[in-house]
Amino acid sequence: MKTKSSTATAAPVVPAAGLKRINLAGIATTAPAAKAAKTYPELPDPDGQVAMLVEGILEMRDQVKALSGNLEILKGELIAIAKPFYFAHHAGQMAVASSVEAKAGDKLVRVGFSNSYRGTTDDAAILRVTGEKGSAFFKQSFELKIKGDLIPEAAAEEIIGELQALFTRHNAGAALSAKAVFKPTKEFHTARHTLYSAEENMEIDKVVPIAASVKTKLGRGGTGEE
Repeated sequence: MKTKSSTATAAPVVPAAGLKRINLAGIATTAPAAKAAKTYPELPDPDGQVAMLVEGILEMRDQVKALSGNLEILKGELIAIAKPFYFAHHAGQMAVASSVEAKAGDKLVRVGFSNSYRGTTDDAAILRVTGEKGSAFFKQSFELKIKGDLIPEAAAEEIIGELQALFTRHNAGAALSAKAVFKPTKEFHTARHTLYSAEENMEIDKVVPIAASVKTKLGRGGTGEE
């Protein structure tokens, strides 16, 4: 793959004493609540079919897990080889390819390098490795989340309106976004079994599906992941 060099001038660097740190101390944070151990009803298995399926699922889970782990190791090794080449090949260029190609005969994979970076809270470390030039290209990023379920319903629209006005006043209206859905209350999950028949609950499920998964990795408190 060939890329064209560019003689375009890089963005001007404005030296600064340090990176701007935004004080978020006034925003409340909550510690995760401890999860109590749970018990679950056991699925009947009169003919052994359930046990057979469980054994098959867990056996295949282990096989997939082993293959996935080995695959990630190989990818990591290839990235480690590709990264120095990527930086060396594009040194001094403004037009930078998004990937580099790795081949084995007629077989091909690409190692991509996207414009996405994991952040750090250590601004001193950033300046240590980038010098004064880095202060022009790094800034603090943050997200504010509002749990609408905890806002009194009578005050919700007024609070939202005030937020919109506040952000608009500071020319930051585009920073606000909202996602609205209709979902059952917490009480519905238990009450549905007495309010509706099994057939009715199946029809409800077609509209508002209940979350379901096969859990194979069980941890403390009976929690797990798919």
